[in-house]
Amino acid sequence: AREFAEKGQLLFGTVETWLIWNLTGGAVHITDYSNASRTMLFDVDKLCWDEYLCEKLGIPMSMLPTCEPSSKIYGKVAKSVMGIEELAGVPISGAIGDQPAALFGQGCFQKGQAKNTYGTGCFLLMQTGELPVTSKSGLISTIAWRINGETTYALEGSVFVGGAVIQWLRDEMKLIERASETEMIAN
Repeated sequence: AREFAEKGQLLFGTVETWLIWNLTGGAVHITDYSNASRTMLFDVDKLCWDEYLCEKLGIPMSMLPTCEPSSKIYGKVAKSVMGIEELAGVPISGAIGDQPAALFGQGCFQKGQAKNTYGTGCFLLMQTGELPVTSKSGLISTIAWRINGETTYALEGSVFVGGAVIQWLRDEMKLIERASETEMIAN
């Protein structure tokens, strides 16, 4: 892999990078700003890949996808994608990280608005406007979205094992029989 990377024959990307690459038949290698900001290789202040970090980690810049807005037409579904031939030519026009998408979907368009989602994990995001905010409490400053040339930032607090712990208590530890029992125990 190192040899291919140094020859410019290996690409890096996040999930949507891989999906768009495959859907376009390898014609488009992009990521959106929200996903790029979560790689720890992206400078959220300068809105570009961090050359210093890539150099220190031995990651050739040629591997990295182009950063694009969260909403634009990136390309079209290629005719060559087996199993979805009927979608050939359909524009691919949106890519955004799951938690920023939830912030957007919950209508948090003004600075200070926040959302919390519960599932396997629990994620709290607060929209911080056009400038990143540095947390004094261990929260992550991230890009929520970039649309029409404007970048919107957020602070994120993540609990990666939220709902999954209930399943673990039930299925692995056998401390409960049903997830609903946890309410009584918590009370």
